[in-house]
Amino acid sequence: MNVSELRPAAVFVLAWLSAVLPVADAARAQEFPFSANVTFFGPVDGGNCSFGVIPENVSPFLRVAAVGTPLYAGSEPCGRFIEIDTTGASCAAPPCDFTGERVVVMISDQLVSAAPDLDLSEVAFAQIAHVDEGILLNVHWRYVPGTHAGHIELHHTPGINPNFIHFVLQKHNFGIAEVWVRDAVDPTWHSAARDSANQWSVTTGQTFVAPLSIRLTDVEGRTLTSIDAVGSLAPSSVHDLGVQFGPLALVSTGLLAGPLTALAMAALGGFALRRRRGLTSMRASAIPDTHDVLTSDSAVCRD
Repeated sequence: MNVSELRPAAVFVLAWLSAVLPVADAARAQEFPFSANVTFFGPVDGGNCSFGVIPENVSPFLRVAAVGTPLYAGSEPCGRFIEIDTTGASCAAPPCDFTGERVVVMISDQLVSAAPDLDLSEVAFAQIAHVDEGILLNVHWRYVPGTHAGHIELHHTPGINPNFIHFVLQKHNFGIAEVWVRDAVDPTWHSAARDSANQWSVTTGQTFVAPLSIRLTDVEGRTLTSIDAVGSLAPSSVHDLGVQFGPLALVSTGLLAGPLTALAMAALGGFALRRRRGLTSMRASAIPDTHDVLTSDSAVCRD
């Protein structure tokens, strides 16, 4: 085998190595793009997101988290779910007693901190590490869809009245980015404002008449409309909106991009070799025998 025959194999090996060696790190960075220090707290309550007292016997509400002030960002992540992975993490006093498991928690509170840390309910913390660890360092996490099986709920606050619409949204499987409200009389959709306690309000100077229609946009840019779902303006009443944000379509390209590129390069290398061999054969057949040429020339000279 000559050097030219080895070249496509070398192309394949180098391309494959360049694709595969960093794929684990790249995949992990893509899967879990955020990092934080993790602690735990107790007992579980409604927290800053205004979800009220969370039943301790109902999953997933027992597995909740408070997020540092930079992450809380005025209550934007309230009700969102995150998955936490301790691969590559450390602790304050090694060796670390990790369980090797992941945990999914719902954000329900704000942790007053200048850092984007996570403070988990004790049962959630215990799923990923022994509670004696106290604090986990450089833990990776990501946002994931929620696990609510039913519809999104709208909970009126005690302060609602016909001139001041005021409510909390619960049981949404994706973060809520925008909310609009329309009453039974005025066809105009009015934008709701969210405060730092995760409470939405609409006040326009008009008197709102039930039933109300609600339009929601999630953090993925998808919109759902619930027509005439809020049949009452009674304080503290709860209303099933009859809608829920479904799972996102999965597009799996990140893990395959490197290996596929390597295969494509190898295929191109093989094609180039076959083409080179073909051209070499054509050129060889087109070159006349040197002895015949010289004999012909000599005969001409003798004439």
